[in-house]
Amino acid sequence: MFCSQSRLAPGGAWEAAGDEHPVTKDGSNARKKAARELAAAEQITYTEALRRTGQRTPPAGQEGMAAAGTGRVTTRVTQPVAALTTDVVLIGHTGPVTFVALSPDGRTVASSGDVSTRLWDVATRQATTVLTSEAEVTSAALSPDGGTLAVAGADGTVTLWAIATGQITTLTGCDGQLEAVTFSPDGRTLASSEWQPPDLIHGGTQEGGATTVRLWDLATGQPATLPSRQRCYAGKALAFHPGGHILACSPGMDGTLQLLDLATGQATTLAGHTLGIETAAFSPDGRTLATGSCDATIRLWDLATRQTTTILTPRGGYVACVTVSPDGRTLASASLDRTVRLWDPATGEPTATLFGHAEFVTSAAFSTDGRTLATGSRDGTVRLWTPGDPPH
Repeated sequence: MFCSQSRLAPGGAWEAAGDEHPVTKDGSNARKKAARELAAAEQITYTEALRRTGQRTPPAGQEGMAAAGTGRVTTRVTQPVAALTTDVVLIGHTGPVTFVALSPDGRTVASSGDVSTRLWDVATRQATTVLTSEAEVTSAALSPDGGTLAVAGADGTVTLWAIATGQITTLTGCDGQLEAVTFSPDGRTLASSEWQPPDLIHGGTQEGGATTVRLWDLATGQPATLPSRQRCYAGKALAFHPGGHILACSPGMDGTLQLLDLATGQATTLAGHTLGIETAAFSPDGRTLATGSCDATIRLWDLATRQTTTILTPRGGYVACVTVSPDGRTLASASLDRTVRLWDPATGEPTATLFGHAEFVTSAAFSTDGRTLATGSRDGTVRLWTPGDPPH
């Protein structure tokens, strides 16, 4: 189920197939293409995009490394069976929308972007409350009970917004640029990832910097800081296992993902993507992990074996987000081609393509009953879709 541009070499290592992406001293052509796409989409310099896409290098040792192994891997690249559109568009943000979520009762949509976080009434399609930040919002998360929004700002602060009371609490202590935040399943812990840029004045390089993951005890507001990883860029992939004991995070843009056992401190590395991982999501039963990468593929991992079982190739550029429906029967993904694709994780087959956004989609989330999908885009809008149940 994996990328048709790779093959399993003797000993379980992945290697490129053919001469489609020959390796050069500066990296592969695939990496340069991904960097160009990233620079254009996120309006950053090519140099920064090149650093973010990274270049995967084989690990020095095999301790804790989970590669594809000798298990069977299937690649699916077939045409979607349906094309869907929607007329439910929420307009109000003045810049790219970086986060969307639906409340547990499905009546409210939360979205973040530009310097604001908004609550929308689904029935009236109107914004009911707007929280304005002093800094640009880089990421946000809604607590499992729908009562609290965590908003990460470009200034390195995390704001906790109690929706019922309007109370604001600020978490401080981050040293770098916040990339992602997410709540634990019990809502007691908030995880954040940040990137500390290289100190160019004191001899740092563009390949420098450090990634730090913090776990915030929301009862005390105090963080526990996990060991930093030097000379890498923090990806936006950050997700708790449904059991709450494992945190998936991208330790850098080298194509790997770490599974951190929060009880033992042990870290397991998943390797297989050829470029940096941008997004990750667990299935509701906790048996599968989906990852989306700058290499323009989605990988499904078996958590029991730590092996890839499926590679999905949307063929729309690098994958910006993935999310799984509450019943685990639908995977939604978004790439640079401005569409959202729906997949059946059991078969690896695409079931629909959603058209409507004018720029690429940055965030997607299902309602609790799985009947509605909310998407946020760099076009500044939020759209609500009713894809229905995919055929089985």
